[in-house]
Amino acid sequence: MGYRQTSSSSSLQGASIIVMIALLGVGLLGLSQSVGAAGGGFTLMSETSEIETGRKLDEEIGEKLGFYTEPKLQAYVTEVGQRLVRAGSPRSFAYSFKIVDMPEANAFASMGGFVYITRGMLAELNSEAELAGVLAHEIAHISHRHVPKQMTRAFGYQMLGLGAMALGATLGNADNNLGKAPLGISAALMTILRSYSQEAELEADESGLLIMSQAGYDPRYLITFLRSLRARERLTGTGYHGMLATHPETAERIAKADILAQLLAAEQAPSDPKEDDYKARLEGLPYGDRRERLRLDVYRLQPGDTLASLRQQFLAEGERRWDVARLNRLRNDDALRPGMFLKVVVADNRPLALPQRRLEVSEERPVPLPPPPPVPTRRSRVPWPRN
Repeated sequence: MGYRQTSSSSSLQGASIIVMIALLGVGLLGLSQSVGAAGGGFTLMSETSEIETGRKLDEEIGEKLGFYTEPKLQAYVTEVGQRLVRAGSPRSFAYSFKIVDMPEANAFASMGGFVYITRGMLAELNSEAELAGVLAHEIAHISHRHVPKQMTRAFGYQMLGLGAMALGATLGNADNNLGKAPLGISAALMTILRSYSQEAELEADESGLLIMSQAGYDPRYLITFLRSLRARERLTGTGYHGMLATHPETAERIAKADILAQLLAAEQAPSDPKEDDYKARLEGLPYGDRRERLRLDVYRLQPGDTLASLRQQFLAEGERRWDVARLNRLRNDDALRPGMFLKVVVADNRPLALPQRRLEVSEERPVPLPPPPPVPTRRSRVPWPRN
């Protein structure tokens, strides 16, 4: 005699599963927060899974955001990034560094060794030392596995929310879709584009400054850059992740990082920040929204040049898009040395080069040729093609 499960038994079993899901969410949140507070952090993801997920995210970033692939500039960014990796000995991933074709000043890290910096951020930086500081900060996020930890915490919230929603529904409902709990790749992309927790940023601050110092860069240049970026963001409220002026802890973070940078700089010999060399490599970089058709150029200061004369020379009357002083982070009372390089913005009359990404569904694409008719075999039921 077979056993037939009653509706009441099915409902109780469904309730047990829902309670288990909710408890799992609570457990994951508690474990990730308690271990994270101790400085270690917790993630469900193995390093192998990190690498595989990082590759999928890299494809999505290329498709949705696009990469700027000018060979010389890309090679330069990679060279600086790999120098940091060799010096800092972070977690053993095969690190890659790519330029995202976005006008906003930002940089972010995925997982499994993938580091990204926008062309807008490259335009804001003024030396190789500043570039190294930004990349080192993102390398530290990967080394400490901050994205997988955030995904684990988000997964805990999702499981907890799923249990709560299910408890509010009719028990025993066969339509409850529990298979949507894991985060998808698009959700993971949103995770890495958001700001990290304060604890994660402090950890990346410390490790990033140490990495750039070990690579021979003066860590104080990163602090100078972050202070200027924060001052500008007071007006916009948007910008480099974790350094927004709307975060009340930002000033304290920069102050703590400044103390560490001063201590590290005191233990190393002075190094050249490579300002002119860095600016020279930006020549031709698209500036701002591509529809405005602007690009960066490099101007070598001549005897007698002043900021006022440069504004008259390069800034059209009534134009407020940019300013020579702000772009090069100069004050009106700064001494201008003949021969030094300044970034200037000029009209881009070159043929329009779009970012390298796959065509969207709405874009035109060639219609593929129809496949040839199948060749029938003895077992094939496909008839011979008729003329």
